[in-house]
Amino acid sequence: MTSRQPPKKRKIEEKEDITNLYFGADFEDAEAMLNAEVKVIIDSINEEKDLEMSDWSELMQNTTSNVSTFGRFQDKTSIATCKQELVDLGCHTFEAACFGNLQPANADEAKRLIPSLTRFTDDAVEMMCQCVQRVKDVHDN
Repeated sequence: MTSRQPPKKRKIEEKEDITNLYFGADFEDAEAMLNAEVKVIIDSINEEKDLEMSDWSELMQNTTSNVSTFGRFQDKTSIATCKQELVDLGCHTFEAACFGNLQPANADEAKRLIPSLTRFTDDAVEMMCQCVQRVKDVHDN
């Protein structure tokens, strides 16, 4: 009598599904950032190393230009406030970063830009949109 080996398990390939907030194993412990947060980090590193823009690589110059252009918040307080208030309203940190970067005007636009928001009512998403605008207005003035 021969012993039979159990069948080998196939490795199931995991697919990212942003609509369901699954980003894959590589990103399970990562936190999404607003463009303004990236700018703060880049500025901090450049200050620490006392670098002039002419000393930066082309990639760093382009990245800095992009996050400066699209980073809608101007200070650390507004960044932290925006993210925290959105998380308190039920957003995943990825959704909070998307809200802060994209700043949709209303619930319909937000749900088209951030598909995972379909799990919320329009009223809840509208409140999130208003939250972002309020934080931006308060800290820009």
